Amino acid sequence: MENPGIPEARQSLARRLIHRVVENSAFFFYARTHFYWGTMSHVRAALDLRPGERLLDVGCGSGMGAGLTKGTYVGIDNEMKYLSFARHRLRDRPTHAFVKMSAFELGFFDGAFDKAVMMNVAHHLEERVLDCFLEQLTRVVRKKMVILDHAPDRDNAVSGWLLSHDRGEYIRPRPELRRILDRHWAVEKEEAFFNLERTISHVLFTLVPRRPAGS
Repeated sequence: MENPGIPEARQSLARRLIHRVVENSAFFFYARTHFYWGTMSHVRAALDLRPGERLLDVGCGSGMGAGLTKGTYVGIDNEMKYLSFARHRLRDRPTHAFVKMSAFELGFFDGAFDKAVMMNVAHHLEERVLDCFLEQLTRVVRKKMVILDHAPDRDNAVSGWLLSHDRGEYIRPRPELRRILDRHWAVEKEEAFFNLERTISHVLFTLVPRRPAGS
């Protein structure tokens, strides 16, 4: 998604700088923290975690979602450098674990988690892959799934510029993302909002398992 108001050379430089930040797990974590100001409260409210509930964080990266609970938390990702950073940063939390695992083949028993969250992952996945992820999650998550992603149809100038430099290749309008989610989960709530700085436009879906016909 090119921004026609910005010269191509400046766009390329911005992309290179952003990608350099992404390659360093510590920079990646701390550079993104302020983007989640005012956002995590929405995610926390949607999850509505209760004492004793187990949370799965899919595509956890460097562990941004680890603060959502003091209880049992498992973050999974394919990038070992991010997982290593998260493990070191949260080494004093025995309730938190970070595991290298593909969401194509979740190595957990059925119903292993009460709830799950997937933050800003969907726009990195083509539809076939996202379908596979969601199908796997219906098996291991019992109560609720919360999906946070970009809402390009709600962008302002700043969030539109940042989005144009995002590495994700599958940034979808809200109705398109909802259509994919609805194949696997019942959409309980959809909420669109900006972070506190109004630099990122989010959509948040609260999903619950579909009830079998006749139940």
